[in-house]
Amino acid sequence: MLSASELVGLESPVERSRPLVRTLFVLVAVLTLLASMSPASLAQSTAVSDTDAVLLTKVRQAGLWEMPSGMMAMQKGSPKVQAVGFAIMMDHGRLDVATRALSQKLNSPVPDQPSAEQMGWLAEEMAAPPGASFDSVFANRLRAAHGAVFAVLAQLRAGTRNDDVRAFATVGNQAVMRHMTMLESTGMVDYTALPAPAVSTTAAPAGQPLGLDTSQIAVVGALFLLVGGGLFYVLRQIKGNRGRARASRRPATVRTGGTHG
Repeated sequence: MLSASELVGLESPVERSRPLVRTLFVLVAVLTLLASMSPASLAQSTAVSDTDAVLLTKVRQAGLWEMPSGMMAMQKGSPKVQAVGFAIMMDHGRLDVATRALSQKLNSPVPDQPSAEQMGWLAEEMAAPPGASFDSVFANRLRAAHGAVFAVLAQLRAGTRNDDVRAFATVGNQAVMRHMTMLESTGMVDYTALPAPAVSTTAAPAGQPLGLDTSQIAVVGALFLLVGGGLFYVLRQIKGNRGRARASRRPATVRTGGTHG
């Protein structure tokens, strides 16, 4: 009779190749499913939305009134406010260059002058006497404006579909946060005058859907079944191969007609 090791050695090439064939089948099936998905669902949109245009407008107009504010701070403010004004003016100068470059790239025009409200803030700063009076107007007007635009930029950054706008919004929000911190360091900010934060306190309903459409759910389910099935077959083959290997190492039973001496 043939021993277990000899039987394993006689296993046909077809039998030995079955685990590899099953694994390749799973990979081909997964790649076919992924290839069949709509390219629009995988690729990011590069179109400029209305909200992307709002972001560019907000940043552009912020620079158009905050750069003159920084210049006035260097002339009329205390030493601390002068330093803050200079830093804000320089930051917005660099940010304005990036804003105009992205505006041209995306073919999304931006304004060339501050809003009417921002013009009123500049007039208020011009009318304020040098020293503490100007410091108060400068710090509070700019801090309130930065707080408002900070919330807008965060929402636009979270929802934009455009890679360039997303990167730009990140830089813009970092600049706004830095400016708020510098303005607060003057000790002139009246926090009681700032608007209360608008945060929703309503809990999300139980079972909130994830936003997957029917085709996406079907693809996820098919991938789960294919990958899970392939893994099951691979593990089963590995376990079987280990069992056969142990059997091949087991010493063959010696059969004799008499007793052991």
